[in-house]
Amino acid sequence: MTREQLFRYFVLAVLAFLGYQILKILSPFYAGILGAIVVTLIFYPMHQFILARVIKDRPNPAAVLSTFVVVAFIVFPFLFFTWILLRDMADYFPRIEMLVRSVQNWSHSGGGGSFPWLAKLEGRLQLWSRLPNINLEGLLLPVFKSVMNAGFQIWKMLARNLIVLVINLAVMVFTLFFLFRDGPILLGKIKEVIPMDPRHKDQIAHQLYLTVTAIVRGIFFVAVTQGVLAGLGFLIGGVSSPVLLGFASVFAALIPFIGATIVWLPVGIFCLTQGSVGQGVFILLWGGLVVSLVDNFLRPYLVGTRAKLPILFLFFGILGGIKVYGPTGLFLGPLVVAMLIAFVKIYREMYASKEIPVQK
Repeated sequence: MTREQLFRYFVLAVLAFLGYQILKILSPFYAGILGAIVVTLIFYPMHQFILARVIKDRPNPAAVLSTFVVVAFIVFPFLFFTWILLRDMADYFPRIEMLVRSVQNWSHSGGGGSFPWLAKLEGRLQLWSRLPNINLEGLLLPVFKSVMNAGFQIWKMLARNLIVLVINLAVMVFTLFFLFRDGPILLGKIKEVIPMDPRHKDQIAHQLYLTVTAIVRGIFFVAVTQGVLAGLGFLIGGVSSPVLLGFASVFAALIPFIGATIVWLPVGIFCLTQGSVGQGVFILLWGGLVVSLVDNFLRPYLVGTRAKLPILFLFFGILGGIKVYGPTGLFLGPLVVAMLIAFVKIYREMYASKEIPVQK
């Protein structure tokens, strides 16, 4: 090994060590930094317009104005609706606690007709199907208990992590200014140190941009749509606090597997347990046939089509990313899939497409 090779390996080892330490230092702020990167990618065309037309060739004031616009139209409304959520939560928590307690009491006592509406429904089903041993309480209420406990724990976690949320929002706003101002310079510096052909670096960067924007627009557009539809259903059904429940549905729609179901399903069952059968049936039908089906139609179209990713890979990328990285896996998982596909394309262009000479 030559002295030059030894020095190169030494520098790479030091860079790897320092990079790992920097990642550990920034680890408490991953959510805020990732949020700032995502918001910058979404709103950077607006910043370019401000820099070119409104505040010409003045990066600092343009970055301040762009950050203010994002804060005014995203952060402030988010904080306002969060305040409404927490205000109404104080009234809604006793109802949830009472319902969870009643289901737990039913579970410990072994049933026994705790919910009259289920007994009536059992009688009708027995008459219709001529099956004498239908036990809806034994089938439905254990599932209902698990759903309610999970939802209750999520709501309590949101209230406990309010301070962390505020800190991440502050980090996001602070980082957002510098990304608006210095984003192209930082991107250029990163691309310079990557030992690849410039065309391939641009190809990877373009694929990552398409993926991030598609994920963000798909996730949040679907979540907001589901929240609006859920809130409309609660309003039509006469459920109290429809704004609270609709806003909660927006957050819940971001959770894989569960989604907005964790909001409208307990609400519908709660209405049934209180004797409001028509109201409960309407909420359950509206949630199952309107709110949940929106996700199945919109998300694959918005994300997969724009990002040009296979729907199957995108599906497993999101779910696996959440399993490995936590909530940030919503973005990191598909980004890893996009990087893999981009590198496979580069490999095909550079090597697989070349003709291999056949030995005679």
